[in-house]
Order: sequence, then structure tokens, then C-alpha cells
Amino acid sequence: TRKGKNMQHPGSSTDYVSLDLNVPAPSTPRRKINLRYVAVFAGVAVVALVALSGAYNVLGRGLATRSTAFRAPSLARNQFAISSPLAGCGRVPRTAMFATATDLKLDWAGLKNDLATMIKAKECGPIMIRLSWHDAGTYCKADNSGGARGAQRFEEGESQHGANAGLDVAIGLLKDIQEKYPISAADLWAFASCVATEVMGGPKIAFRAGRDDIPDPTGCVEEGRLPDADKGSDHLRSVFGRMGFSDKDIVVLSGAHTVGRCHGDRSGFEGAWTEAPLQWDNAYFKNIMSKSYAAETTAAGNPQYRNADADIIALETDLALTTDPEFKKYTEEFANDAEAFNKAYAETYQKLQELGWGSKGLTEIAW
Repeated sequence: TRKGKNMQHPGSSTDYVSLDLNVPAPSTPRRKINLRYVAVFAGVAVVALVALSGAYNVLGRGLATRSTAFRAPSLARNQFAISSPLAGCGRVPRTAMFATATDLKLDWAGLKNDLATMIKAKECGPIMIRLSWHDAGTYCKADNSGGARGAQRFEEGESQHGANAGLDVAIGLLKDIQEKYPISAADLWAFASCVATEVMGGPKIAFRAGRDDIPDPTGCVEEGRLPDADKGSDHLRSVFGRMGFSDKDIVVLSGAHTVGRCHGDRSGFEGAWTEAPLQWDNAYFKNIMSKSYAAETTAAGNPQYRNADADIIALETDLALTTDPEFKKYTEEFANDAEAFNKAYAETYQKLQELGWGSKGLTEIAW
């Protein structure tokens, strides 16, 4: 149900009743059918239909909707956090209805407007990017597992991964919009991140819809597929290489740190990468190439670096972009050319969002 409550059919009872049936032969007593057995057989039939429906949702694009209750994940260490101040909007309970497939004829202009209005009001653009990033960034090219599947909808599985701590905030902010439109969580999260990027002054990212949500948490992947913020270039190549990304792609996608900030209660890291964390530009690259940072340890015990003059931070993965020769040449390029960064980001971010869906066919959406 839309409210996540258990509902009982009107007039139903836990007791069985008997129904008298007239039988023509006068010598034969009228028989009584015990509806308890009818209920048993009906229940078996319903279970079978539900099982078939679940299999259909896995193998194809189901048209039915389903509701899922949510519980906030434990606030374990978030290794690659992109989030926002959220303007005091607080945590919203993760209770929303999620479709398993998107109606491609939905009102995309209306959806974009609702998303843009909410993102501006709540100043939550960065966490929308992080939500979609962490959904899609679990992809593994070797076995075509992971990718954007709306996997954080459940109490179990990926919602409990340390890297996803705090993303219940983003899902909660999308609750009303999710219930208003016939769209899968994976498509909504991806589209919301594109709208958020544009709202904050970033490039318009081409969007294609048609991602289905996994029907249950058994479709979640193991923890550890997202980058660890306290590791260097070899780790970045391992994580991004698993998805099929190049050195340039790694630098481009890291540029999303030009917006947002780390929150100590979610990630164990604390601070923003730029002085204007809600403004999309190439300041992230300019900062890590030109500013000096001093090592420090957060209250949670995590290592990071801070520029005291601007009160901004850098993580180990950020500074790796300035010390590794291959990464550095792209970091320098984007520090000097914001247009080149925006163009590369629009192309690479679309690729990230579509990992694993290329062969299944997505539909271009004019927005």
C-alpha cells in the first residue's frame, strides 16, 4: 500500500464459513463446502502468482508498483561522500513507494520542475548526485553486476553499506515526488542528479530512461565496490577500472567534488572541497592544483587535509590526482578550462549512469 500499512479486505474474517449448495437428487443430503480449504487453495494460488510476478520483474520490465519500508542505515564510515548542508531540512523517514519500471510517457517537464523546485528549496543538489553515483558506481564490467538498480530501497543490503551512510536523507527528500510519478527509483535518482547538476550551474547531461529496480535485496551487491577516500591512485584505478573507466574518466568523475561537503556524522570526514559548495564550477581542480594543505585527523579518527586560509579540505583520493602523472595532466587541463571539464563530465557521467543498461535499451528523454 502507499502508506506501507497492512490492509484487510472489508468483510473478511479469520473464521471459516460454510456455504450450502442445492443438489437436485432428493435422496442425497445437501453438501457443505468448508471454505477453509477454499481459502487454503486460494492462498497457494496467490503465492504462486506473486512468485511468478517477482520472476517477471527480474527477467523483464514489470508494470506493477510495489511499496517498500525503509530504515535509516547505520552511520558507518562513508568513504567517498558527496553531500550538502541541506539547509536544516533534517532526516526524512525512508518510507516511499517505488515502481519497478518507468512509464516513459510520464510528464518529464513536470518532474523536472518539481525536482528543481525541491533541490533549490532544500539546497540538496550535491546529495542527489551522491545518491545516483552510489547506485550506479557499484557496477562490475566482468560479470555485468551492480549498476543503477535502486538498490538502497531496502532495510538490508546496500543501504547498510558504510559508503551509503546518510543517503536516507536524499531518498526521504524524494519521497513525495516518487509517489507522484510512475518512475523507477533508479531512473528517478539518475534524473534527479542530472537536474541537480544543472540547477547548480553545471552542464546539461543527456538522460535516457528505462532502468528497472531490483525487486528485493537479494539483488544487492557486496560492500566495498565504492572508492575509499583514504587511498591513492592504485586504488582509484582498481575501483574505476572495474567499471571500465580510464584515467581521464577517473579525474572527470572526481570533479563532482566541486560541489558538496563531507559530514562527520556520516563519513567521518569533515568539510567542503570549495568555498562555494553549492556552485558548480572547476574550483575543485583549481584548489587542489594551487593550494597547500596540511594533514589533520578528524574527530572520527580519519586522515584528511585542510587549507586553513580558505577552510577547505582535500582527501587522499583528491591529492592523488595531483601527484600521479597521468591523473595530473587531466587535473591541470580542467583547472585551466572549465568548459572542457563540463563537456567531459556530461559525457562521462552519462556513461556512469548507464553502466550495465546499454544492451537492454534505454530511451532518450527530451528534458
